[in-house]
Amino acid sequence: MKAFFEKTINEKIRLVIALLFLLPPFGLTSAHDDPSSISKSSDDEIVLRRTTLIVRDVEHSLNLYRDSIGMEVIYDQVIERGEKEIRLVFLKTKDDYIGVLGLVDYEYNHPEAEAKRKPVRKEGFTPQNPVLVFNTNDLENKWKMIMKVEGVDIIQEPTYTEYPSYDGSSVIKVRVSKFYDVDGYLIELNQVLSSIH
Repeated sequence: MKAFFEKTINEKIRLVIALLFLLPPFGLTSAHDDPSSISKSSDDEIVLRRTTLIVRDVEHSLNLYRDSIGMEVIYDQVIERGEKEIRLVFLKTKDDYIGVLGLVDYEYNHPEAEAKRKPVRKEGFTPQNPVLVFNTNDLENKWKMIMKVEGVDIIQEPTYTEYPSYDGSSVIKVRVSKFYDVDGYLIELNQVLSSIH
C-alpha cells in the first residue's frame, strides 16, 4: 500500500486504468455477470467484447453515440477512487455483451484537467488510429443528426462505394460516411446496399 502512495499521479492513473480493464464490470445485470454468457453469445473461443474510448466529456460523446447514432446505454456509473471521480458508460447496438462501446472520462467533474486541455489529434487513417465501423439501415436520417453534433468533423459524406465480396466473386455495395468524433476518433457509419456474402 505504501508503494501506491509513493507513485506519481500519472502512474496512479495508469494503475487505475489497468485495474478497470482487469476487473469485471460491476453493477450490471446477471447476463453480464455470468461468464458463460460469452459462450452463449458466440461459438468462437474468443470474442471482442468491448472497445473503450477515453473521452474528454461523456455527455458530449453521448450526444453523438446515443442521441445521433442511436446506441443504447446499458451501464452508466461514477466510480470514486479517492478524490477522483471516473464516469464509465457502456453502450450497445444489438447485443448486450459483444461489440459494446465504452466511454470513460477519467477526469469526470474536473473540466480544467490537463488531459481535457490536450489538443484533439486528427491524423487520419494512419497507424495507432482505430476506426469504429457502424452499419445502419437508416444512414440518411442518422447522418442529418450527426451533422448537428458540435465538434464532429466530417471527412466524407455518404458516398457509394464497392468492395470485393468475401469470396471475391462479386462486389459489396455500400454507402460509406467518415468523420471524426468530438475526441478525434475515426468513425465510419455505413449502409450496406447488397449482400456481404
